[in-house]
Amino acid sequence: MTLNIGIALSPTWLRQGAWRRDDSRVEEMFTLAPYRELARQAEEAALDFLFCPEAGYLRLETIDKAPGFATLDSYTLVAALAATTTRIGLVPTIQTVYAHPFPVARSLASLQQISGGRAGWNVVTALGGEENYGLANPPGSAERYARAAKFVSVVTSLWDSFPAEAFVADRASGVFADATRVRSIDFEGEHFQIAGPMALPAHPAGRLPLLQAGASPSGIAFAGSVADAVFGATPELEAAREQRTALREAAVAAGRDAGGIRFLPGLNLVLAATRGEAQDLAEASEVDTPLHWSVIGTPADAADAIEARAAAGAIDGFIALPGGSRKSIDLFLDQVVPLLRQRGLFRDGYQGGTLREHLGLPG
Repeated sequence: MTLNIGIALSPTWLRQGAWRRDDSRVEEMFTLAPYRELARQAEEAALDFLFCPEAGYLRLETIDKAPGFATLDSYTLVAALAATTTRIGLVPTIQTVYAHPFPVARSLASLQQISGGRAGWNVVTALGGEENYGLANPPGSAERYARAAKFVSVVTSLWDSFPAEAFVADRASGVFADATRVRSIDFEGEHFQIAGPMALPAHPAGRLPLLQAGASPSGIAFAGSVADAVFGATPELEAAREQRTALREAAVAAGRDAGGIRFLPGLNLVLAATRGEAQDLAEASEVDTPLHWSVIGTPADAADAIEARAAAGAIDGFIALPGGSRKSIDLFLDQVVPLLRQRGLFRDGYQGGTLREHLGLPG
């Protein structure tokens, strides 16, 4: 079994009290430098993608003690990293509740072009922040997912409205684009009306892979219909196995192949040379890990835990969330990933140049 592996681009190593460490480089968290370094390391390790989660709002009640949701804008950050990387995938988070499909479609199509087909989209239906968009209350779950389904449908229609093959740039004939292949979408719905077409052609690599993170019945159904991969929060093995099974069943119910959706839970990693040192690091950094699958231990412990979940049919890969200190990033990329390769759980180097190829998706 070959796993898909991503790593969070958010500063997970600064969570809770870890930002207070002398080596945290917290002063740089709103600059490009630490993320550019992380991207370089992750690409050298041939990881599949950089995953950039975000909430898009700030909790005033916690900002005095920890960074919380204070982050750079997800899309802007991965767009900057497109210029400093060449192979690794780039997955920003863009929500569907308060945004509009046309600028989202155009931004992601632009990222796909400038990155050479390495872009993805983490589709979220918003976790809060409605007060920043003029709303007194957030929409309910059913409404959010209904809007998300229509939103994604419109975005993909826009991508299809100017296909890659329509861009011919034939100097001899003077034909810039084949107008017979470019079309309007003329969508009219409850929340938005869009004529189209898209303002730039699709990339030859094909549609951007879609990630999603919903675990409710509505979220599972939505993921089954549109997602190529799902970011999950499953501390226990059995919960992970159940969610993976539910996602595969939802994909089949939506008329897709069960293997067309990958379950990639978050994996908190607090790593050190010994288990005792790792535990001390977790305690000193006030690491709290109730939400995600977690390993506090050595690189070998992490590899063992990953191998066990893979053997149990509970994962198709994971998204690494290194914590405690930046040392966890180094140990994960320099030691855990090679151990997974030795055990036949991760590929040797990149086999292609696009995110679809990294994830094993058809072109």
